Amino acid sequence: MKYFTKLKQHIIQLMKKGLSPDEIAQGIAAGVFIAFIPFFGTHTITAIGAAQVLRLNTLIVILGTQISNPLSFPFQIFLSAEIGSLLLKGQLIKITYSDSISLLGHYLPPILLGSFVLSLVASGLSFFLIRFLLKRRKSNTY
Repeated sequence: MKYFTKLKQHIIQLMKKGLSPDEIAQGIAAGVFIAFIPFFGTHTITAIGAAQVLRLNTLIVILGTQISNPLSFPFQIFLSAEIGSLLLKGQLIKITYSDSISLLGHYLPPILLGSFVLSLVASGLSFFLIRFLLKRRKSNTY
């Protein structure tokens, strides 16, 4: 719970520095979108590049990527694979164990599609939720 309190304080400080709720929400949504990239270890560099290209606050975009961490990443991959398999094959993915790398073709397309779908949904939800909460907080403080 202490983590969310610190996160809230950082976002409030950014508002006090002149960033609008829309700018903060866009940055967080971009970071959440990037967080669902299924290649662990690429999120920070991708967030920095995306922030520069989209002209967003780099710190906020990196902050948004923190939804993906070593504890949540396995669940994100599993959920991505299941959603992708449902969309591609109409059924849940068949999980098998094998030493063969040829199974990469079995898992990779569902994971890529599922992570793209999850990133769209999660970033859209985070944008509207963050914007709503920040605008509500802003109207309550004045």
